This record gives sequence, C-alpha cells and structure tokens, in this order.
Amino acid sequence: MPLVGNVARLWRTGLQQGMGLMRSPSVVIALYLLLARLSAPLYWIAQRRRLQRGKENPARQDERWGKASVARPESGPLVWFHAASVGETQSILGIADQLLAQNTQTSVLITSTTVSSAALLEKSTHDRLMHQFVPFDCFHAVCRFLDHWRPDLAVWVESELWPQLLWETRRRRVPMALINCRISEKTSGRWQSWPKAIFTLLNTFDAIMVQSKPTLQQIAALGVAEEKLTLSGSTKEDAALPPVDESKLAALRDQAGDRFLWLASSTHPGEDEILIEAHRAAFRPAEALMLIAPRHPERGRDIAELARTKGFKVALRSEDQALDPSVDVYIADTLGEMGLWYRLADAAFIAGSLSDHGGHNPYEPALLNCPIIHGPIDYNFRDIYARLRELEGAVAAETPSEIATALTNLKNPAYNSKIAKNAHSALKTDGSATRLTTQKMTQLLNLGQG
Repeated sequence: MPLVGNVARLWRTGLQQGMGLMRSPSVVIALYLLLARLSAPLYWIAQRRRLQRGKENPARQDERWGKASVARPESGPLVWFHAASVGETQSILGIADQLLAQNTQTSVLITSTTVSSAALLEKSTHDRLMHQFVPFDCFHAVCRFLDHWRPDLAVWVESELWPQLLWETRRRRVPMALINCRISEKTSGRWQSWPKAIFTLLNTFDAIMVQSKPTLQQIAALGVAEEKLTLSGSTKEDAALPPVDESKLAALRDQAGDRFLWLASSTHPGEDEILIEAHRAAFRPAEALMLIAPRHPERGRDIAELARTKGFKVALRSEDQALDPSVDVYIADTLGEMGLWYRLADAAFIAGSLSDHGGHNPYEPALLNCPIIHGPIDYNFRDIYARLRELEGAVAAETPSEIATALTNLKNPAYNSKIAKNAHSALKTDGSATRLTTQKMTQLLNLGQG
C-alpha cells in the first residue's frame, strides 16, 4: 500500500538521519529525529490550542510551519538569531545593532516563540532587522524555513535547543553558536539525566558563549571541546534600557500624584493574589497606588476582577482608563511599556519568584534606580540575585506580610535611595559581554563566507 510504504520510508530516512548525527550518537536524539518526521499532526493540535489561548498570532500562524511572510534579502549575509521570548530578544539587540553597523549589506533575522517578543520587534525601524516566528520542530517545517532563509550564521540564545532545527542547520554546514548559555538547577537536573543527548546537541555548535564559570565547567564535563567554550558573561546585563515616551511618563506622574507607587512586575497566575494582599496589609486606603504588569497581558481583565473582589477600585491600561486619584490598582496590561512603569515606580516586586518560573530579569529596574523586592524562587538569575542581596541591592520577601514590610520600609526616602544605588552599582557593566559576543559572531560569519 502506498501509505504504508511512505510511512516506512519516512521512518527509515529519519532513522538514518538520526544515526548520522555523530559517530556515537545519542539514541534519544536519533529517536527524536525519527519522530520529527511524523510529528506535524501533534504540532497542529498544539497550535490550535495556543491560538485559543491567545499564545499565537492568527495572522502569522503559517510562519510556525516555515512559510515565510517576508522575502529574504537578495544579497548580503544573513545572521539568524533564535531567542525564545522577550528577555532573550532584548539581550541580543545590542549584538544585532553592532553587526548591522559593521556591514551595510548584512541583514539580521530574529525568530522567537511568543507574541510579546514579536510585538517588541515590531517597534524596530531598522529595515535590515526582520522577525519571524520560529518553525515547529518537525522535519518539513524546519526544512521549509531553512530553504527560504539560507542563513550565513545561526545563533541560539540561552537554552532554547530544538533537536531537529539544530541538526538540519548543522547538516547544511551553517556556522552555529550558542550565546548567553546558562544552566539553571532545573536544566542541570535534566542534563544529568540525559548526558549523551545533551552532549550530542551541544556539540553541533562551533562556539558556545557561557554566562558563568560553573556553566562552563558543566559543559566541559559533558565532553564538549574546550576550544568551543568562552566565558563571556551575559549580554542581558549590557542590554539597552527600555525606551519611554516622556510625555506619557509626565502625564502618568501627574495623574498618580504624591502617592507611593509600586509595581508588581511580570506576574504569573497565583502571584497576583499574594501581592494584592501585601498591598492591603502595607497601606491605608488611598495611601499608595499598586501597578500590576502581568507577564502575559491577556490576563489583565482576570487580574482586574480579582482586585475588585478584594474591594479595590481598578483601572486597565489596555482600555485607556484614567489613572485618577480614586484608583487603587492600575493594571498595566500592554506590551512594550516596561520602561514607563520602572521609571514611574518607587519600588518594584520582580515576579516569577513566588511561583515556579525562576524569577525574571532584575537588570532593568536596577539600572533605572527602581528598588527591587523579589521572592525566594530565583534559579533563572540565582547568581545575580545573590550579588544584589550581598551588596544590599534587593530585598527578599515571600509572604504577604514580608512583602508588606519591605514596601513599608521602602517608603523611607533614605532607605529607598540606598537600595536603588546599591543595585545600580552591582549590575552596571561596561558592555564587555556584548562586545566579546559580537566579535565571536563576526569571526564565525567570516568563516562561513570564506
């Protein structure tokens, strides 16, 4: 039967592809590559669900199947970066700017997974900087994507490693790099469970730029050649400050008045209720204003309803509701305005640290002199938060009562200024990570064109 024959051919070809990955390949990776030949229906189902939940852009869903929505530049080298979400995307913009400035013929393609990162890149006015959603990690989508874009250099950011995408890019002899590489406790546990598979994936890269010495040592222990490894630090620390519309900032300051204003930044489900309770415990009615910027803005209305059930008057940014003196909780449920909220706030609680999301980026509030409070779950930035606490540049708090105490203490101008200055000093950098990473990318790009 033709159908049976086609399926058998796909399995046979996929197995040969997987076994050809390395001389001693991981059986796990070989099996994954085999299944990637047949996984399209599963990705189709997943995409339907993501569309229903607002996690996919309906107008651009074909990009996830490798169908480009814009043309590849006809001439000049193309550098492709894959950055999963907003934080990773922001961390590479400085590198992209330097590469574009070095050669007026170079173009940069950034792929990502989330609609929020796409919205961030829509604000770019650079005509040689493009964005596409990354293809699903199934064989035909990946091939279609690579056939269209034909990158001269492929760069992955942090730990967003998709085996089919990695293998097919390597098979086409495209120079490959992994930058800002870090190993969280969760990631480390998975790597220890599948050491051969992880070695197989990491060994596809020509260069790996790591954030810390422990990460470098862990990767070397897997067997990756030391000449591939560079201790670069994190370009997140060098990322440019988020922009702000000064007229909007002035208007919001006038509306907020003299009240103490604090920000619950990048909140996830389960965290909003804790932080709203902390606000109630810390302040008398009308004494302070709470801003909530959810990690996923589509949650804005649900958070507003939660705050209303607690007796607070609420306004939503997405609905252009005014920040008048009677508002207790303001929901900042928009994209691309974090520069506004950090500059407006007298303090910020960095969320993702009260739920199992590993904490979020502390660099922006620190460099904008906004005092930081955070919860106990910080494995995404453990070294950074440890540095902040050691230098009294952040306050750790977990329960509503502890968070309320931290907020009350930060109403003291002298203490507030001390925490802000210490954080700024702890995280201010000289841009060396971005320069070092850009130099390595330039070397690989020249190698690929030589």
